[in-house]
This record gives sequence, C-alpha cells and structure tokens, in this order.
Amino acid sequence: MLLVAGIGTAQTSKEINYDQYAKKVEKSDAEIQDPKKNTKDVVWIKRGELFIDLFDAQILRAYIGIDTTTFALVVGKPIQQEKVEVDGVTLDKFVMERVNFYFNNGQLERWEVTKPVVEKPLDIAYNSFQKAIELDTKSKSTKNIQEDLIKLKGLYISEGSNQYTLKDYKGAFESFKRVIEIGKLPILNHKDTAIYYYAGLSAQLAGLLEESIPYYEQSIELGFTNEGAVYFNIFDAYKNLGKADEGLKYLEEGFLKYPKNTNILFTLISYYIDKQEDPAKILVYIDKAIETEPNNSSLHFAKGTLYDRLGDWENAVTSYKKSIEIDPNFFDAYYNIGALYFNKGVKYIEEASKVPARELEKYDALMEKANAEFKNSLPYMEQAYKVNPNSKETVEALKNIYFRFRNESQELNDKYMEFNEKSKQM
Repeated sequence: MLLVAGIGTAQTSKEINYDQYAKKVEKSDAEIQDPKKNTKDVVWIKRGELFIDLFDAQILRAYIGIDTTTFALVVGKPIQQEKVEVDGVTLDKFVMERVNFYFNNGQLERWEVTKPVVEKPLDIAYNSFQKAIELDTKSKSTKNIQEDLIKLKGLYISEGSNQYTLKDYKGAFESFKRVIEIGKLPILNHKDTAIYYYAGLSAQLAGLLEESIPYYEQSIELGFTNEGAVYFNIFDAYKNLGKADEGLKYLEEGFLKYPKNTNILFTLISYYIDKQEDPAKILVYIDKAIETEPNNSSLHFAKGTLYDRLGDWENAVTSYKKSIEIDPNFFDAYYNIGALYFNKGVKYIEEASKVPARELEKYDALMEKANAEFKNSLPYMEQAYKVNPNSKETVEALKNIYFRFRNESQELNDKYMEFNEKSKQM
C-alpha cells in the first residue's frame, strides 16, 4: 500500500540521475571519514537513508507485482523487450540501461541489476543505522531510526524474495537473515515469524544445511510450520547431514500435529524401512493421536493411508470409512476406498489375461470377480464426485466403470455418455 501510494510523487526512471547519486555517495563517504562529522548520529542516519533510496533507484522504483501499464508510467519504456523461457515458463524481459525486469502474465516477477552504482546498498544502510544507534546516546533520533529500520526490513524482504526467485538461495538466506537481525535490535524488538522459515528454507536450498536447522527450530518455536512443511524440511536437512536419527523426532512431532501431510507420513515409513524395521510402528503414533482426538477424521484417514501402503486392504477400508463417518464430505476417503476396489478389479483382469484360452471357466470366474469389485467401487466414486465434481481422476474412474456396464441398462449407458463428455472437457 505504501508503494502504491508513493507512485504519484516518485521519480520516473528518466528522472533518476545516477551521476548525482554517485556524487552523493562520494560526499557521504567523505563525511564518515571526517572526525568532526562522523561522531554525529544524523550523519549516519542520512547515509543510511541515502543507500535505501539508492537501492530503490537502482531498480527504477519498480516493485514485485507491478503491472506493465503502471511500469510504463513509473519506469518508462525499455531499451529492448524480448520473450525468454525460464524454468519452462515464458517471461517478458524488459532490458533497461542498468537493470533487467522479468514479467509473468503482465506482472513483475523478478529483476536483476546489471550495472549497480554501488554493491549491496542495503548492507551499507544497515551498518549506517547501527552506527547511528551507537551514537544516539540520548535517544533523540530513536523514532527516525525506527522508521528507517522498518523500511529497511521491507526492502530486505523484497530483495530476499527476488533472490529466491532468481535461485540465488545463498543471497536470499543472507537477506532474510538480515531481516531477523534488524528485528532483534532492541530499538525495534520485532519477531518476524515467517521469515525464520524462509531463512531456513533458503539456507537448505543453498546447501547450507547446518545453518538452516536453527532457523527451522525457531520457526517451530514461534508457531510457523507452513502446514507441517518445516518438520519435513528439518528432518531432510538432518538426513542429508547423515544425522537422520537426530531428525526423527521432528518427523514424529510433525506427524502428530499434521497427520494429513503425506510427505511426513511417507518419509516416516521410508525411515523405518531403511532401518529394516516394521513401518507399522507408525501406528503407535497414529493411535496415540486418535486417543487424544478420536473425532479427528484426518487421523483416521492417515491410518487408512498407512494400512493402504502396507497392503492391509481390509483395515485400510475400515479406517477410511471411519473418517467418512466423522466427516461425510471427506473426498479423499471416498476416492481412496473407490480406488482400492477399482484396483482390485484391475488386478483380477490382469490375472484373467494370463489364463490360457482353453481354461474358459477360470477366465470367466476372474472376470466376474473383477466386475464385482468395479461395482463395489462405483458408489464410493459417485460420492467422491458429488463432493468434488472437479476431480479429473474421479471422472475418469466413473467413465471407465460406466463403460464397463453400459450394456446392462439404459441408465448406465447414459451415465457413460455423460462422463465421457465430462472427461473430454477436463
């Protein structure tokens, strides 16, 4: 909102004079070398504000999410415009004299400064404000510094997000880490909860596994778990450090809190398999959670998923049905039961296809079993469709079942025609 509000008075890129900025930087450098000036907090505040403004000027006052129309008004026309493919996505690249901008579907997604006036202006600003705090012994400039630091934090978040998009994960980690450092300053004392998670994630993606763990731990402590992702990520960091046993507690804790997180569940199973232990041990954690929350449909669903993975078909169906009993609109449970029956039918067909032609009775018996399983699947797939008519997998399954029985009645034939058409439209 502040960025949008500032558009009316901001300079356009054509009005930004980089030679003047270079002179201001030179003047500021001289001031902090002057013994008569470098002991004044206002000199350092002014320097910090200069480099904040310079950071903004180097990206031509643009910001993530700006559309091309507003960009033309605020920044101006690019020297060159072309389409480039990045990670399989076609982006519009606007080439300016000192910076390149990349637009996705008409909105700015990332930038790269190609000709900076100075390197890392935000770091210079940060160091300047720290010096100002040190010199402001009577706290006369506290409010001014606080406002500048809040602005600086926002720019570091913007820079970190841009670096992350550019896959400069180490740079993103440094930027997010700096946001946290600024928040910890006594003059602000802000807890940037989500930033701990993204600092950890950036460090992990940069291969800085040891560094990522404390940030993930702090993220958990502050209650930001990103729907359980932090538990999986911290285990993965430990695992890649060769310390999977130390990270196991995070998987176990994450599963109890987020039983529907399949990354956590399947990783727990894989862990026990790697240890050559029975993955059914996870049932201990599920049952413990169910004791605490007996009406938690997600826990019963997770139990069904585990049985499903273990090949225990009957207990899987029982658990899925329990989750439906608690939550009659639990799409995944309906679909999974339907899929279990459907897949059993497919197996009978595969078995029948291997029967020699002369053993017709055996073939017919297997096909009869297959048809019975497909009919068992039908009501659950139909209910899944009622809950979520946009599920392509459900529509495909129903189309195939109706096709199989289309000759049994006009109603089933009509259903096949209906779902065949729906399948084409999805």
